[in-house]
Amino acid sequence: MIGEYIKKFRIKKGITQEELGRIVGVTTQAVSKWERGGVPDAELLPNIADALGVTTDMLFGRKNVQSIEDMALEEILSVEREEGFKKAFQILWSMSIGLSKLGSVKESFSFSALDSLKNNDGYHYYSRLSFDEGTVDAKLDTDCRYFFIMPEPVEGYTKMFENTEELAETFSLFSNKDILKIIFYMYSRKNTPVSLSLISAKTNIDVGRAEKLMDRLCKCNLADCGIVETENGTLKTYMFRNETMVIPLLCFAKEIRDEKVINWGVWFERYKPLF
Repeated sequence: MIGEYIKKFRIKKGITQEELGRIVGVTTQAVSKWERGGVPDAELLPNIADALGVTTDMLFGRKNVQSIEDMALEEILSVEREEGFKKAFQILWSMSIGLSKLGSVKESFSFSALDSLKNNDGYHYYSRLSFDEGTVDAKLDTDCRYFFIMPEPVEGYTKMFENTEELAETFSLFSNKDILKIIFYMYSRKNTPVSLSLISAKTNIDVGRAEKLMDRLCKCNLADCGIVETENGTLKTYMFRNETMVIPLLCFAKEIRDEKVINWGVWFERYKPLF
């Protein structure tokens, strides 16, 4: 029965017998033998389950067992949020190793090995994966980590970025030093409405110029403009939106210019152009 479930889950995952054998560390003939009624060695069962994205219980056909996704969810729910972020990154890193399809590197690039990646002499550790099926980019420094994973869209990346004018406008925002001053100031305070005069005072930017820059930020959906009635007339106020994309954008912009780079866990197997 194990062989039947191995075949079922292998087909569902969309990998060949050869690919499964390579991940687990056995021959294609061994996988074929399992699926025809043979039984894998017991010590191989955890690796087979990991490769197929199931539990060992599921290889035996046990019902009502948790999926790996549910187990990961429960693991993160069981701890405080700070520890949850650490566990989430650990899970993502394991996924990254799995996507490389190189089971032989598991020990060398285990999560525990990441703890040795200290930021010495200003160098930063990055992992980059690029396949026809998608891309992964991760910063691995112990004091600052992030992870980006993106399956290849059905129509490729080109269609996502066909509005070059909109992209150019966004990049022009972040290339403006005064706008960066405003962004850092606005996100450094509680997200409540603020007047132009206060923005000007805190950033040392002329009020007239600050208003033009804030209008640009509103146009690009980073900020909202409101009107307050006072005894001296109407007053414009601005409030930044609760935005999560600014940090990744700034991180990637910094990464592109980073000259002190150590590539740690890099696989490029892309045979078609990005765009």
